Amino acid sequence: MLKEKDYIFSRMNILMDISLAALAFLAAHILRNRILSPYIAPTLLAPSDFRHYAWLLFVFPPLTVIVLAFNGYYNSQRIIRTSETLKMLLVSSLEVTVLCLALVYMIYKKDVVSRGQMIIAPGLLFVFLGAKTALVKKILTELRRRGYNYRTLLFVGGGKRLVEFMNLIEGHHFWGFKILGILTDNPEKHIGDKILKWDVVGNAKDTLNYVEKNPVDDVIFFPERMNLNDLAPILEGCEVMGVRTRLAVNFFNPTLAGVGLESFEDVPLITYNPAHQMNAALFIKYTLDRIVAASLLIVLSPVLLIVTLLIKLTSKPGEPILYTQTRCGLNGKQFTLYKFRSMRVGADKELEALRNRSDVDGPVFKMKSDPRVTPFGRIIRKISIDELPQLFNVLKGEMSLVGPRPPIPSEVRKYDRWQRRRLSMKPGITCLWQVMGRSKLDFDTWMKLDLHYIDHWSLWLDVKILLRTILVVITGYGAS
Repeated sequence: MLKEKDYIFSRMNILMDISLAALAFLAAHILRNRILSPYIAPTLLAPSDFRHYAWLLFVFPPLTVIVLAFNGYYNSQRIIRTSETLKMLLVSSLEVTVLCLALVYMIYKKDVVSRGQMIIAPGLLFVFLGAKTALVKKILTELRRRGYNYRTLLFVGGGKRLVEFMNLIEGHHFWGFKILGILTDNPEKHIGDKILKWDVVGNAKDTLNYVEKNPVDDVIFFPERMNLNDLAPILEGCEVMGVRTRLAVNFFNPTLAGVGLESFEDVPLITYNPAHQMNAALFIKYTLDRIVAASLLIVLSPVLLIVTLLIKLTSKPGEPILYTQTRCGLNGKQFTLYKFRSMRVGADKELEALRNRSDVDGPVFKMKSDPRVTPFGRIIRKISIDELPQLFNVLKGEMSLVGPRPPIPSEVRKYDRWQRRRLSMKPGITCLWQVMGRSKLDFDTWMKLDLHYIDHWSLWLDVKILLRTILVVITGYGAS
């Protein structure tokens, strides 16, 4: 019966939207020609001839329904926030208008539709659909409050997550859910016990028998003691009976990770991702990295050549110009980092003898007056010229202009678990801690600043760090 009502309601909803779209299109024409053109902006808006675009009246409404359906508007709105619905309506209204204009230009190859018409129409469409959605939601909420138009839920499992979810359901009566009871998988719970105000009506192993004897719309599983081997036949049985099932996967409360559903062909997987996913902003960042790196290598080529010659002149025959070192990049993948050599050859072998003289605690070695640094190396370090060859690493995609500094593998092996998250973003030539003290900061503060950068990353933050880096390089603040 509920499915039949849902079917009828969805068809009525579509018919209302078709009517409202047609009304919005006609109202836009009337508003433009009867009010705006003669009274408000007569010099800007000349009257338009409806005959030039009357055919769109038969395109605009069905296209509206198609776009709304594509954007998920006709899926269940029972638990969707009002703000999300309004955003969906606004985007859909604009998309319908763009598609109509594209269709006009494909047919006529010129502008035959009033621009005012196509500006006003989506605005009115959004207002009409928003008002209708609010009215329908108010009516459905009242019906559910009176005990109509609800879905029955059976919970299977137990534990804190189940209690939290039941409280969530109880706090949103307008969702229209009625809890039948709980089938527990906890041997300490028995029939007749209560979880909050709802009865334990059986054990989890009795789920299929309960569903056979009672009208259930949804079975929701919050396994506490039940393992997946026991759960699988119950899910299969519900599928055979045509009952919808839902499995809670909030095994923990992620504070950083975004949650998503992905499919590897026919295998659905829940993904908890604490790192930034590739999006438009991140794509722009990595694209600009390569463009800026290539440009700087060209512009600074005279500087690179001069530094190369000076290192050569201040070095012994056969000593290298560049210093290469294995570093850890994104997700710990190792790569070769390039720098102008600022220390004497074989400096790595002297590190352990100097370890106890480090100016910072933790696995990182920093020493203000490092005896291994050459006189010319001290100069290029002071103004960070030794870092310029890393532009080649940026060009290769191994590094970014801004990001956590790439550590060496031996340092990473000594990280605490929380510190390893700094590897979840591509390393950079400059970073937040370098513009806030550089070698003056202790190791924990350094790590926390890197994580702060990762958690609050934006293109604007990168711009600010780059600008502050220029200031730091000029003043030499915090350089070792």
